[in-house]
Amino acid sequence: MEHSKFRWIPLFITNFLGVLNDNYLKYLIFFIGTTWLAADKESIIISLASGLFVIPYILFSPLAGKLARDHSKAKIIQKAKLFEIPIMLISAVGFILQNVPVAMSGIFLMGLQSALFSPAKYGIIRDIGGKEGIPYGTGAMEMLTFIGVLIGTFAAGIVSDTIQNEMLAQYRILIVCTTLVLFAVLGWLTSLKIHPKETVPDEEPTSLNPLVFIRDSYILSKSVKGLNTVIFGLATFWAIGSLLQMNIIPHCRQVLQLSDTATGTIMALVAIGIGAGCYVTGVISNHKLKMYLVPIGGLGMGISVTLIYLMNPSTTLFTILIVLTAFFAGIFKIPLNSFIQSKVEGRKLGVILAYNNLVLFSFILASAGIFGLVESTTNSVTVFATIAGIIWLITLITWLKIPGARQLNAEK
Repeated sequence: MEHSKFRWIPLFITNFLGVLNDNYLKYLIFFIGTTWLAADKESIIISLASGLFVIPYILFSPLAGKLARDHSKAKIIQKAKLFEIPIMLISAVGFILQNVPVAMSGIFLMGLQSALFSPAKYGIIRDIGGKEGIPYGTGAMEMLTFIGVLIGTFAAGIVSDTIQNEMLAQYRILIVCTTLVLFAVLGWLTSLKIHPKETVPDEEPTSLNPLVFIRDSYILSKSVKGLNTVIFGLATFWAIGSLLQMNIIPHCRQVLQLSDTATGTIMALVAIGIGAGCYVTGVISNHKLKMYLVPIGGLGMGISVTLIYLMNPSTTLFTILIVLTAFFAGIFKIPLNSFIQSKVEGRKLGVILAYNNLVLFSFILASAGIFGLVESTTNSVTVFATIAGIIWLITLITWLKIPGARQLNAEK
């Protein structure tokens, strides 16, 4: 068993470093790139960076699924991680020149790399641990994802404040360039140790046209009661999370008057809150599907965000409420993920997961547009009202439409 656990380490470290670098780059642009333009352009940079990162998921998710199905997933992971090194060099040039288009091109390319990398890294879990290893592998990947988000966000805040210090300003290029490239190189080196025995099953052909793929997958999902509602519920959950993520930065800067380090700390606490919610949900579920936790999580999110809007609290209370929002988000999310895994059988699961990925990032892209529109015309406090309204709506829909959401004994 111990030998089996050691086989997971290269995948876990590779995934962790990839998530860390994604969030580190994105928040460096949020914290530093926004200072290159006028203050009233801040929301544009944030929404543009968020949008450019998710567009590749929308365009290339069908292709990514096909690659992971037809080719060695380990090779795909290794090539994707190697591609990350020049991407980070391009991004570093953007920071050196203080050039928004160059930095944004790095964000887009990182989104492309992540889109092609994602199906392979999750698909290889079964190859490493077999069927019995899926719960362990998936759970550990989820945990390390949140840790990567936490560290990447927090590190970006610290680096941002450090390089704005006059005494350390001369080292800004070295700090940014070295850290971005270092994480990429380490991730590529660990990926070279991933080499499980893989099998490539014969599958039905899948359209690479995103619109045709969505149409066909939507029809396929209708065969499972509540599945489309679950998929769109998950997509809305991530859209809400994206809106919160983008809105916390201007709110902390403009309303709470916090430094980037303090803002990064709050974002890190949010990641901890989501992880804690996921863990508690796992304990409560006890290996059973309990869909009634979905509206409970939605209710908790709705109340917390509504209080932020109504009270416009100081830093301490704001932090508590936003972490509570993240905690209930974890409770909301896990049963929906489990529903897909438990209700979709056989090879159809791969198609449905790719469909879920495409819909999810389409919603995240839409959330970037909503944020840019609302925040630029009002303020960060009003954005919380918009988020609260979306949460209450999706909570009601999931409570009414998802099988078992209104039954406390729905455990099968």
